[in-house]
Amino acid sequence: MRWVDIDELEIPDGWQTLADTALNELQQEISLAEQTSRANGEDFKVARKKAISEGLNKDSRKKIWRDLAPQLAKLHNGKCWYSESLNSGSDKDIDHFRPKNRVAEDSNHEGYWWLAFEWRNYRYSCKWCNQRRVSSTQGGKWDHFPVLGTFRAKKESDDLQIEDIDLLDPVDPDDCKLLTFRIDGQPIPVYPIGTREHKRAEISIQIYHLNCREFVRDRKSLATKIRLLVENMEICYSKITDPTMKKLYKNHQKDLFRFVNRNSEYSAAALAYAWAEVYKNDYGHQVERSWLKEVLNSNP
Repeated sequence: MRWVDIDELEIPDGWQTLADTALNELQQEISLAEQTSRANGEDFKVARKKAISEGLNKDSRKKIWRDLAPQLAKLHNGKCWYSESLNSGSDKDIDHFRPKNRVAEDSNHEGYWWLAFEWRNYRYSCKWCNQRRVSSTQGGKWDHFPVLGTFRAKKESDDLQIEDIDLLDPVDPDDCKLLTFRIDGQPIPVYPIGTREHKRAEISIQIYHLNCREFVRDRKSLATKIRLLVENMEICYSKITDPTMKKLYKNHQKDLFRFVNRNSEYSAAALAYAWAEVYKNDYGHQVERSWLKEVLNSNP
């Protein structure tokens, strides 16, 4: 996971007006449903949920957030914001970070419907991360939005900032620092067991399905590529006074920079693997590749 600057999102002309209109209409539909149910002596909560579900499922309203897909994709080079997978053979979803229609952890929650047309609540996601799946591993964000403690925003006037969110958010630059990766491709928390940071990373790995077989396989392959690249760079570096070897070293260096570039697939894992190669075992002793450390610190 790498930080995505959502404030750079380019909103098409007229989009915000359509979003505001849709929200106003939905608010009116919910209010009317509640008034009618109360007048008829019916359960107004059921009526509200029905109005919310039907209102959000209208094709014209789903089109509003789907129309932002190209702009959202552009922010991270077409990658899933959760996994960094390009997953080019699959369609992407516009995930509502705070679920719009229901919350899996609270059956009484109506969903954060008032954020359905709020672009700051959108996350560009591959289906492996967003849709519920059960295979060799289980995951998929679906309608999950766990929080720590008892407070959860349930209406428009509630302060979202008070929620203590369990999920790591790619638009938060600090959250992206809480995940790293083993050379076998498995995602792991950076912080030790017992810390809040560890728990958030652990929950996010499971819910975003970051440990699914496909992601793990691809990251493991990437780790091997980076290890071999560094070994080749080391050979060239040892003969850097030779013009041919210097040129080859520079080419390898460019390849490494391409791997760890934030626009590349699985770039956070690539960066973790590259830093892991800074230290190598040499006949039972740990030796620092100072040249590699210098290269990574100079990463443009």
